[in-house]
Amino acid sequence: MKLRPFVASPLFAILVACGGDDAATGPEDAGFPEDSSVQDAGGSDGSSVQDAGVGSDSSVQDAGLLDAGPVDAGPVDAGPPPPAPAVSYIGRWKIAGGEAIAGYPAARAVARFQGTAASVTIRDAALAGSGPSYFDVLVDGAFSKTVSVAAGATTVVPLATNLPAGEHEVELYRRTEAYTGTVAVGGWTFPNGALLAPPARKARHIEFIGNSTLDGYGVDGNRNQPATCSPLAKAHNARRSLIPLLADLLDAEAYAPSASGIGVLYNENPNAGEHIAATYPRTHPLVAGAWDFSSWRADAIVIMVGGTDLANPAVNPPPTQAAFANGYGQFLAQVRAANPTAKIFATTSPTLNDDYPANYKARTKSVAALTAAVAARANAGDNEVYAFAFTQDGDLTACDYHPSYALYQRMAAEIAPFIRSKTGW
Repeated sequence: MKLRPFVASPLFAILVACGGDDAATGPEDAGFPEDSSVQDAGGSDGSSVQDAGVGSDSSVQDAGLLDAGPVDAGPVDAGPPPPAPAVSYIGRWKIAGGEAIAGYPAARAVARFQGTAASVTIRDAALAGSGPSYFDVLVDGAFSKTVSVAAGATTVVPLATNLPAGEHEVELYRRTEAYTGTVAVGGWTFPNGALLAPPARKARHIEFIGNSTLDGYGVDGNRNQPATCSPLAKAHNARRSLIPLLADLLDAEAYAPSASGIGVLYNENPNAGEHIAATYPRTHPLVAGAWDFSSWRADAIVIMVGGTDLANPAVNPPPTQAAFANGYGQFLAQVRAANPTAKIFATTSPTLNDDYPANYKARTKSVAALTAAVAARANAGDNEVYAFAFTQDGDLTACDYHPSYALYQRMAAEIAPFIRSKTGW
């Protein structure tokens, strides 16, 4: 029997690749230096340096003084060197062997270059899950096309051609979910051109922890038109999910360690797989290797999990409110330990209600459990964790009863003011 609303996508098979000496790391700081410029030694306001001995409305009184000429003040500090040419990898990427490897949705690779064309090699790394993986290509900030890489394949992807000569920007945006596998990106080429320093990164950082309810599962399809949901991976589109919509409203850069079908106590398949406490610390949820949290510090974190725990007919009986609150509280403590300065927002999904499954009271349990878990954090001295319940909304016209794009828009608009009130953004 097909699961109905509020349960995440078909659970991926958790394939853990052993290899303790292959610990993943985040992007190296040297690859993404902050933008800098050389300031005029005369002052930040553009004014020239005035003679300290003569006011602007005075004249030299002592006619006996000789003009000694300019004073040698020594070398001028020109400031730091300009950023080196590099590709910005935004999201949980592992940089190794000249490639950048990622599996989470909304992972981005951005390159600025001088020239008229650009291409890149994308390889399905076959570390876990199965392809195909889909990417959106943006050129100079505008959507250009969607490209895919089949499971186990290596594809040279033309990103842009026949552009006007000059500076341009190209971006790869991973649409698909973690269970579709991992991809390796490298071999950037710019015929008759050159890679430039990367564009400036946003100062604000927001992280999204959850599953298919927030990351655009099947959002380009319609469950009432089955053909639009096949192949399912093509209908998935993280670029039309809560992730970029909310990040853009808050003028923040987003990372999204979100994996379909995963829960706190129970996954969609309650008898298989690791739970979110095990996958969250990894660079990729299906592959062993710790993420370096110091490489990118979240300022705000939005958590949306619980549907597979509380609204899953395969979990019978469902967990008690107390049991879920305890498990959720332990996960909050884990997230706080990894992100000591972030504001954390524990949210109840708009897709949860008290009617399905019958007698489960999923929404009531979620709201109460998250309130209790947040209160427990406050009692432990952590006063920057907040509970937030989205307005219940049944606009689940995407594939397999997932949120529509219009619902994601309403969600972003609803929570943005609350986040601003706590962060000062």
